[in-house]
Amino acid sequence: MNVKSTGTTGFDQQLTDALRPGGAPEDLRRNLLRATQGYGHRPTWYTLGIAATLVFLLGSGAWGWMLHWNSHEGERFTQAVLQNYREVQNMDFTLDASAQESMEQCMERCKQWSSKAVGFAAHLPKGLANHPLKGGRACPMASCRAACFYLKDGRAVYAFDRTLKGLDADSKKRSMILASGHRGTAWNEDGRAYILVEPPGWRPAG
Repeated sequence: MNVKSTGTTGFDQQLTDALRPGGAPEDLRRNLLRATQGYGHRPTWYTLGIAATLVFLLGSGAWGWMLHWNSHEGERFTQAVLQNYREVQNMDFTLDASAQESMEQCMERCKQWSSKAVGFAAHLPKGLANHPLKGGRACPMASCRAACFYLKDGRAVYAFDRTLKGLDADSKKRSMILASGHRGTAWNEDGRAYILVEPPGWRPAG
């Protein structure tokens, strides 16, 4: 289980900063230009090789960065979810505590609501399917859709419309991140990603 601390930097800002284009390192650029200029205008395999080397170096670096970025998708979304949980408290719908509904009826209502609100039928993961719900809301994300369900015990579950890279389905290997006393646990299950948020000081009942 991975435990990491994170600041309050917004996910969207992190994404913008990371994707901002940058040029080649100045010393590399200067050395390559000096080498090619030494051969004047004569088109040789050597000068073409240098150009190819530049493309390879810059391309392989970008490719390696993209692989690293993708492999940490689950971690980045967990950080974004923790911030979203702290900053947004409203609910789009609430469940009547006095309503006599079975868990199956409750889950069906959640699917109907989420299909209209976020565009896919969201529901609780298997391990939390029997936990009473308080309500839920739509949760816009940068590159996918998500629905947030609030449990009556104080926790929240974010259900995504797809899996997230870097997450495991094994309960013993679920990624966990701590931020401002909140704990986010993320995993993939049946073609969807889930992130469970526990507020500071939360303890299981009993």
